[in-house]
Amino acid sequence: MVRRRRPNKTAKKRKSAFPLWIAIVIVIAVGAVLIISGNRKEHPEANEKNIKSAEIVDSSSIDFITRIEGAIMQAACDLGVSDDNLRWKRNKEIEQFPNTKFSNITMTVNSAFPMAHINYVLQHTIVDSGGRIMDAFDKKSGTELTIKVGYGGISTHQIKIRRRNSATIKPAYVALLIDDFGYYPVPIAKKFFELGIKFDASILPQGEYTQYILRELKNYDKIERMVHIPMEPKNYPKVDPGGGAIFVSMTDHEILRQAEKDISAIPGAVGANNHMGSRATENKRVMYQVLRAVRDAGLFWVDSRTTPYSVSEEVAITMKIPAVHIDHIIDPPIISADEIEQRLYRYCLDARRMPAMIINCHSSDTTYQILKKNLPTLKKYGIEFITVSEAIAKKSTK
Repeated sequence: MVRRRRPNKTAKKRKSAFPLWIAIVIVIAVGAVLIISGNRKEHPEANEKNIKSAEIVDSSSIDFITRIEGAIMQAACDLGVSDDNLRWKRNKEIEQFPNTKFSNITMTVNSAFPMAHINYVLQHTIVDSGGRIMDAFDKKSGTELTIKVGYGGISTHQIKIRRRNSATIKPAYVALLIDDFGYYPVPIAKKFFELGIKFDASILPQGEYTQYILRELKNYDKIERMVHIPMEPKNYPKVDPGGGAIFVSMTDHEILRQAEKDISAIPGAVGANNHMGSRATENKRVMYQVLRAVRDAGLFWVDSRTTPYSVSEEVAITMKIPAVHIDHIIDPPIISADEIEQRLYRYCLDARRMPAMIINCHSSDTTYQILKKNLPTLKKYGIEFITVSEAIAKKSTK
C-alpha cells in the first residue's frame, strides 16, 4: 500500500509569501528613486554646488592659480612691461579656490607693440599654462583690450591692457654671432658692417676673402672679431670644413699648432667658435688641445652646437676659459627666408627670458636682407644688440 505524503502547510505559506516580499522591495526601491530624482529637480542649484565644491579638492585646479599667474607675468616680461606698468588688485575670494581672491590686472604696454601681437602673446601664454580665455574684447580703437581668464567655468582673472606711447620698455639683450666672414665676397660683408649695430664677425682663418675683410673691419669699431676655427664634421670628406681645419686624426701637437695658426690669422680677435666640427667637438682630447691655444691667446670660447654631444664648453670651463654656447640659430641649412624671419622674431622676443641671448647666423645675402628689413622694428620692441663678450658678462652674473 502506497502511503501519500502529507502536505507541509508551513512551506506552502512561505511559498505564497515570497512574491509579496519581492513586491515590497520593488515598491521601496522605486519610491527611493522618485524621491532622489524629485530632490534633484527641486534643488538643481544645490546639486551644481556640490559638483563645483568637488573641484576644490582637485589639486590641478588649485595649482592652476599659480600657473596662470606665472603665465601672466611671463607675458608681461615678453612684452617688455616694466614693474611700474603692471598693477595687481585682489578682490573678493573665489569660492572654489580656498584662500584665493579674484584678480584684476592692469598692464600698460608700449604702443610699439601692435594690439594683435599683444593679444596673441597673452592668449597663447595663458592657454599654454592650462588657462581658458572666457572673453576678450577690444576698446577705444585698439588702445585697450580686456581678457577674462578662468578655469573650467570659473572666472579667476581679468586683464586690462592699455597701449601707451609713454610706457617704458624693458630691454632684451641679443648678441648676433655671424659666421663665415671670408667665405662670401666683400660687398656682401660690407652690407653687414653698415647695419649700424653691434655684432660679432666670426672670420674663417683661410677664407678666400679673409684679408680683405680684416682691412674693411678697421673702419667699424662696433663690430667684435672672432676666429671661426674649421673642424672636422661627421660627414667628412663629403663636406669639407676648408683650410686650416682641425681633424681627429691629428696628434696633440698638430692640433695645438694648427689652432695657434688659425688664431694668429685673425689679429684683434677676442673670441673663437667652431666652424662645422660635429665630430671634433665631441672629442675631449681634440678640444683640450684647441682650447689650450684659445686660453693662451686670452680668448673666450663659444660652442656653435653643431652636435648635441659637444664637450667643448665643458672642457673650456674646466680650463677656466670664459665659455658659453649659442642659444639659437636662425638660418640652418635648407629653410626658407620666411622661416628665417620667423625665427629671428621669435628668438629676439624671447630674449627677455634670460640675461642675454646669443643668436647665430651666417653672412649670406639672404640673412642680410632679413636683418636689414627687421632690425628697425626689433629696436622699437626694445631689442638691444650687444657683442658676444657683453653677453658672456651678462650671463655670468645671472
